[in-house]
Amino acid sequence: MRIYHFTLIFAVFAVMMLSMAAFSIEEALDDDMRRENLGLLLDRASESAADILKEAHVSGVYGLRDLAVDAFYDSLAAGLGLADGTPARTMLRLYVPVIVVTDGDVMYVCHDEYESAPNGYEVLERKWSDAIDRDASALEETLEYYCCRHNIVAERAGITYSFNIPETEGGMYLRSGEGAGFFVLFQGYPSERADGKTYNFSSFAGTGIDDADRFFINVEGEGYASERFFHREGCGFLSEESIMFGSKKKCALYGAYECPECGD
Repeated sequence: MRIYHFTLIFAVFAVMMLSMAAFSIEEALDDDMRRENLGLLLDRASESAADILKEAHVSGVYGLRDLAVDAFYDSLAAGLGLADGTPARTMLRLYVPVIVVTDGDVMYVCHDEYESAPNGYEVLERKWSDAIDRDASALEETLEYYCCRHNIVAERAGITYSFNIPETEGGMYLRSGEGAGFFVLFQGYPSERADGKTYNFSSFAGTGIDDADRFFINVEGEGYASERFFHREGCGFLSEESIMFGSKKKCALYGAYECPECGD
């Protein structure tokens, strides 16, 4: 074989290597852009959910938690171009092991379970935990428990990714002083890379309403317990049926006066 044959072979090999390197760089750049875009979509969806929770002064965080979760999925699905009612939209829920809605000193964990429908098929149903103390020593263990349950649910849908709570991901937000907020863990979402890499994110959005800005007006009652007065949490005149407001000003606009027992 002549020398120029070797030169030609080397040139072809070099072109192939350069092409492969260029493709790898382009793939990495595209992957970074998709990751950044997905992170922005997730944060925007969490903020949409938190916007719902800001109306807690009307019906309380407990009464708005389902609407907040719906707002989160509506926003995220719209950003990803997933139409409502499609299998892809339903599959989106399988990449969310836990959603946490915080409310003062407690939080509620939202998770999905398969249940049998009247037509014999199994469908994903939204479930909520009981109120959990945000200062509980076993907070991370509690979240890990729901991730383990989600692994069983996801595996039944053919997803083999192992969902888990990364260290500090939950506690750094859920133990904070934020009164009401929305935390979501998004894991195992497939990328378009040939190596099967997945995207993993967490997101938290607060309402800006902390415990010091929580005031309550009873739905009905007499004297200081009537709807003419607003109270702080723990006041002896506060009943179980009450409406939460995010400021004294909002209570005043509602027509209520500050309770002389628990007020400043």
